[in-house]
Amino acid sequence: MYSEIVIVGILIAILYSEISGYSTGGMVAPVYLALNLKDPWRIAFSLLVVLLVWACDKLIGKFLILYGRRLFAVNVVLSFLFSFLIGAIGIFPFGIRVIGYLVPALIVRDLERQGVVKTGLSIGIVTALCALALLWVGML
Repeated sequence: MYSEIVIVGILIAILYSEISGYSTGGMVAPVYLALNLKDPWRIAFSLLVVLLVWACDKLIGKFLILYGRRLFAVNVVLSFLFSFLIGAIGIFPFGIRVIGYLVPALIVRDLERQGVVKTGLSIGIVTALCALALLWVGML
């Protein structure tokens, strides 16, 4: 059932993207956010990692020319690094993990392309639609 929900969520994200013209932080980001709605701390931790990676992108961009695949690779590495460091330091004592190491990097990629408002609204709308699909099948 899990894989079917992911596929339905990706289809929702594709339809939204085709209708609105805005990306949703990667096709899978809203699906995984919807699947983790019962654990708001995990979502908050993931969004914290997104903000940290995005801030590092802005800082690194002042010294290096990064774009395309190299920028995405740096985002994935930073996402993993921040997730690991925050977990190792123990800022969150209850063992919270990030929602995948690629999800924050995908969201940051679209933040760079579209801006905060368009990306945030797109992720919110598609996450809500995915949550409705989860409620419909009884998984949420």
